[in-house]
Amino acid sequence: MPPATVLIADDHPLFRAALADLIRRTPEFELVGAVEALDPALSLLAERPCDLALLDLRMPGMTDLSVLSALRAKHPDTKLALISGNLDSEAVSGGLKNGIVGFLPKSFDPPVILAAIRLILSGAIYVPHELAALASEPESSPSAASSDEPSTLTEREREILTMMVAGASHKEIARSLGLAEITIKLHAQRIVKKLGVRNRAAAIAKAVRDQLVDPTI
Repeated sequence: MPPATVLIADDHPLFRAALADLIRRTPEFELVGAVEALDPALSLLAERPCDLALLDLRMPGMTDLSVLSALRAKHPDTKLALISGNLDSEAVSGGLKNGIVGFLPKSFDPPVILAAIRLILSGAIYVPHELAALASEPESSPSAASSDEPSTLTEREREILTMMVAGASHKEIARSLGLAEITIKLHAQRIVKKLGVRNRAAAIAKAVRDQLVDPTI
């Protein structure tokens, strides 16, 4: 059986080089190319369609997720997967709607990345279960999302926010709750979004100011 052909498009040079090297060193895969943006990836695909294209979510040319639908329509035999340094459940939902069959966080160890690629090439859809769970979670209504009431947060989110206010890191919260650190990061992202703030520090400040949680619990 010939090796599966893989294209990488990512604007982070160190990650791109590391992933390309990983693909090259795996006999069952053949690297078609490793480029830094969407346009050169499209040029390569026009010259030589491949089995799998790994596309950075935030690289130049990836203006919105509808690009994936157009790419999928033009190259229906090429499986598309997003790679990203951000754990973004909305990107997973949008990507799946636009034809991707995989989402790989850049934080994954090489053996996990290879296992995910094998799964995708076998015909399955690969999304980390933490992301899949949050991507399928119903969104709060706009009025609820802008509310200051803690009822807009789930019980788990209030628990995590309480520990954040108390000064615990993501790793410490994960250890305390018996969850993966990536799961805590995803919940923290959702908390930030629901509270209508920009980052973790602002979420903590809002929680303290509006007495959304009791850090002494």
